Amino acid sequence: MADVSQVASPPAHDGGGMTNSQMQANLTGAKEARKRAELDAQLLANRIALLKQEEEKAWKKIEETRKRASEIMDLRKQNEQKFNAKEEFYKAKWESIRNAQAQNAMSRDKAKAMRDETRRGLMEQKHMNAQSTKHQSKQFLLEKKARQEADQEANKQRSAFLKQRKEEAKRRMEEERLAQLEKFREDYEARTAQEDLLRARTDALVAKMEKEEMELIQRLQNTQTVQRNAYEELEAALGQTSQQITSGSRHSQSGPEKPQPAA
Repeated sequence: MADVSQVASPPAHDGGGMTNSQMQANLTGAKEARKRAELDAQLLANRIALLKQEEEKAWKKIEETRKRASEIMDLRKQNEQKFNAKEEFYKAKWESIRNAQAQNAMSRDKAKAMRDETRRGLMEQKHMNAQSTKHQSKQFLLEKKARQEADQEANKQRSAFLKQRKEEAKRRMEEERLAQLEKFREDYEARTAQEDLLRARTDALVAKMEKEEMELIQRLQNTQTVQRNAYEELEAALGQTSQQITSGSRHSQSGPEKPQPAA
């Protein structure tokens, strides 16, 4: 804006039009007002561009979060597939053991049938040695019972071993799954905290820029008020100067004449 003292100074002559200094001052004021308007427009454009950038960043973070959640679900499905595969392996192995046991039982039944047949033949052939045969049969039954008990104990131990292995594998898989989930949770919390910090910084920057914008608006209003006061002072000074010139002209003339119009 032009200097107020220069705008308020009286004109160098009594012409009705504006002087060059006044026109230059008005032109300078108009240019400065245009520059301020352009600056305000640029600041508003910068704020709009910043808001668009923040929105784009927010959507990018949303897509990253969704992608991460999809990866977690895929990993969970893979772990479940691995667990099911191990279940099927142990199931097939147990079925193989049961089949082997059934085959062994069938073989024992056939052997028993053959032994019974042989025993009956021996009993018929060796009727006279019945006491000895009876003792041998008793001994055989005891051994068979001992073998059956040994087989049952072995089956128990085998079943307990397989159950323990299965429970240990399940426990390890559960621990790995929980550890993985904990890692994902910590990573998610860290990312969330970082995003909150960035958002807080952005909010503070926006608030600062809004405050600066309000200050600039207030300064512009104050400047416009000063400019209006300067124009009013100039108009008052011009009016007083015209009245003084008209009054002096009347007193210097001899005889009554019609008053001359002010220049």
